[in-house]
Amino acid sequence: MASSVTSVLSHDMNESKRAAINFYKDGPDGWAARGTALHKVLENKLLNKPITEDEKWQRWIDPLVNFEIFDGAEVLAVEYSICDPIRSIGGSFDFLIKTKFGETLLGDLKTSSSKKAAQRREPANAQLGAYTLMLNKHHPSLVIDNCCTVILGPDICRIEKEKPDNCVEMWQDTWIKYQLTQEDW
Repeated sequence: MASSVTSVLSHDMNESKRAAINFYKDGPDGWAARGTALHKVLENKLLNKPITEDEKWQRWIDPLVNFEIFDGAEVLAVEYSICDPIRSIGGSFDFLIKTKFGETLLGDLKTSSSKKAAQRREPANAQLGAYTLMLNKHHPSLVIDNCCTVILGPDICRIEKEKPDNCVEMWQDTWIKYQLTQEDW
């Protein structure tokens, strides 16, 4: 694949924001370590495997493993890689579940360093729109009721839901802007 969903979404990020993100990325308490650990927690929870992550993430782990949308859910996919071969783009989403209420949710987990940051965190709607389009191409009979971003911080876990059509529209807008920046366009 020539591009990833993430690279398309961040193609026009200003340099100061990119620098700030990179500044906090590395190290044992950086966002990369936190994200990796907590995504593994979610994967293990959904697959009914033991959760063995470092206790330093406990304030994030407790609200995640006790989050109500996962209770009694049927797991359809976890850490699922998908692509659009025509556009030569790929990515992987965090989960696809059918809740105990019968709602099919396509989801992405986003972690934050603080409760305040988790309260302000924007949903990953355009990203989920990309995955929705790819799922529609590869699994046309699958009906996604809502796209959701699970936003996790210390002592907080919340969900932002959006209709798949709205997410697809956001992705399409981003894709067009990205295409206009490409040399061979």
